[in-house]
Amino acid sequence: MKLKVSYSLIAIVVSTVVFAQTSPSSPPGTAPADQEGKQLGSYQVQQSIEFGYRFVDVARSSEVYKTFINQDEGFRVLEQTLNLRSMDHSAVLFDRLSASSFGWGGDPENAARLSVSKNVWYDFNFSFRRDHNFFDYDLLGNPLNPASSTPSIPVTFSPHQFATTRRMYDANLTILPQSRFSVRLGFSRNRSEGPSFSSFHEGTDPLLFQNWNVSSNDYFIGFDLRVLPQTTISYDQAVSFDKNDTNYSLAPFAPAFLADGTPVSLGLPFNTPANQPCRTPFIGGFANPSCNLYIQYVRNQRVRTTTPTERLSLRSNYFRRVSIAAEASYSSASLDSPYFESFNGLVTRTGVRQFTFTGPASTQRVAFNSYAGVTVSLTRTLNLVDSFRYDNFRIPGQWFSTQTDIVGVPVGTPPAVNVLLSPLLPPDVTTALTINFLGQKSFFNEIGLEYSPSKRVGVRVGYRLRHRRVFKLEPEILADPESGLGEFEGDTIEVNEHTPFIGVWVRPVDSLRINLEAESMAADNFITRVSPRQRQRYRGRVNYRPRRWASIGASTDITEGRNGESDTQFQQHYRNAGFLASLFPNNRIGLDLAYNYTNSLQSSLICFNGSFTPPETILNGCPTFDSSLNNNPNQIRFEYASQVQYVNLNLRFQPIKRVTLLAGYALTHSDGHETVLNPLQPPEPLFFDFHRPLAGIEIGFAPNLSLNAHWNYDQYAEDSVTGPTAPRNFHDNRTVLSLRYEF
Repeated sequence: MKLKVSYSLIAIVVSTVVFAQTSPSSPPGTAPADQEGKQLGSYQVQQSIEFGYRFVDVARSSEVYKTFINQDEGFRVLEQTLNLRSMDHSAVLFDRLSASSFGWGGDPENAARLSVSKNVWYDFNFSFRRDHNFFDYDLLGNPLNPASSTPSIPVTFSPHQFATTRRMYDANLTILPQSRFSVRLGFSRNRSEGPSFSSFHEGTDPLLFQNWNVSSNDYFIGFDLRVLPQTTISYDQAVSFDKNDTNYSLAPFAPAFLADGTPVSLGLPFNTPANQPCRTPFIGGFANPSCNLYIQYVRNQRVRTTTPTERLSLRSNYFRRVSIAAEASYSSASLDSPYFESFNGLVTRTGVRQFTFTGPASTQRVAFNSYAGVTVSLTRTLNLVDSFRYDNFRIPGQWFSTQTDIVGVPVGTPPAVNVLLSPLLPPDVTTALTINFLGQKSFFNEIGLEYSPSKRVGVRVGYRLRHRRVFKLEPEILADPESGLGEFEGDTIEVNEHTPFIGVWVRPVDSLRINLEAESMAADNFITRVSPRQRQRYRGRVNYRPRRWASIGASTDITEGRNGESDTQFQQHYRNAGFLASLFPNNRIGLDLAYNYTNSLQSSLICFNGSFTPPETILNGCPTFDSSLNNNPNQIRFEYASQVQYVNLNLRFQPIKRVTLLAGYALTHSDGHETVLNPLQPPEPLFFDFHRPLAGIEIGFAPNLSLNAHWNYDQYAEDSVTGPTAPRNFHDNRTVLSLRYEF
């Protein structure tokens, strides 16, 4: 916070304006083209500030409004910029200073940036960003409790909702940036904290309060040495310190009490026909003591990670026909974490009444990464390009754990059951040393020829090879940690990917350029069963500028992937196409138009179990079913398909010199389908329309002063049934009245 306050004081002293937010008329950090600024001593100065009041009116789901937009009503300092440039480089402290900020006064995102430099001597940059992340889309993690349950308790929020705030600081200083030897210093801090929720499965699924608390502090120093013309050798040393102090505890949901007054949680799922949390959760108004329930749950895990990294790099154009880029880095991260987990309640499946897990865990990640690239001009029209990567990492880890289980004695007439009042057996204590290992080596090489016989046409052909070798150790659990380590058993997977590619560009006239690219990958193995063994990708781009004031562009990107592995028969595709047009024939009128279409599909065979069997289910047809390992005997082809269309139109019109009118409209339309395994599952978010019209007027009523009014409307509407959750549709009106000063 000290850095942010210091920046604000600097901005106040220099420009008398501090905070801001983007306005539709001028991007942050820029000054209008028709503003030349003022002379202040030896500096040319440009600055702007816009402040005003936002009015907000929201109807229906305020949670989804905050998830998507989250702008509240109130006074705002909307946007601020300040630029100072020395005309003759005679200033003592700096030649250039640029300060900009936006979002201050209560908006969910705000930022401040400061850049100061003195020619030859130094270059300094600092930025601060804050982001308030609210997320409560109630389908995420929702058990979809049916109305047929007794009692019927719907979950009207997301059990995994977030309300966290992230603050990011970045500071970079380069000393003697234009000298043969220069020094770079840097610091970054990323901190995220705030309330959030989660869930945990053991018997039932309770709601957990997840007190989010994660931070990262990064420090680095670097040196650049220019010993030869057009050649730079760089060395960087960085250290990252990461902390995760997120803790978990039982959160209240549908409060219940035992007959003796003890508060308990019966969990989020209430589907009594399916025995969740049991068939009769309440007896005489009190929680059933023979039901899955929680009295107490706590999980603490302080994670500390230290990652030092060294990197050496080379950039050179010393040889007339050869360009070289190379770098190598090494890092060795270490992670330490004590672990504590405690449960008090009843798990009817196992009869466990209490358990604790404790013990320290530690792991390392040792990584070596290298890259080399060279471009050789064989002739005036022919280039040879080659790039090579070698990456090697290994992650050994171990956990010395102590597990204590306390089981109740079944009571009652046969069949006997466990209840919270059952007598307890003596604690069962188990200690174990669990060892894991994951390692991967990968080689990547791409070689190609670029041929451009004229400025009108060019072609690029090449071949890409990627080899990966992955070794994963099966978890080794040693009941006696003093017995030493036995033979390690694991899986080794080697994958070779071969990808020929070709690209062509043509420029029939100076105003038109067309790019076409295609590649096809084939692999001889796979790491996961949904990793594609065949993949084709086709891309195309068109840029057309018929006039200086007109620009038109279009692009398409098509990717197809498959893996014929018999258990999954995986298929996927991603198809995207769009265009944009910018027309600004004069200063009085301008038009921006954009359209985008995306079609995505992912399909594979899966195994599942449940009382609901959708059409095309093969009962007991799972080829990998093993009752001792899982309980998913049925097979079906699961398919998720989505089609999204987006259109955006913005019009700017100036009927008279001091009046500017703005109008726009944006629409996102989504539909698709997916295989439904739960009849209560609504198909959102596959079917929705998101309308976002806007309008504005800017009136310059005095030199350097303008009065602005901007209106935004948002309407989010899902086009199908809601399901056993709260409705997610909303609409809002957001109006900003502001005053802007600039010169």
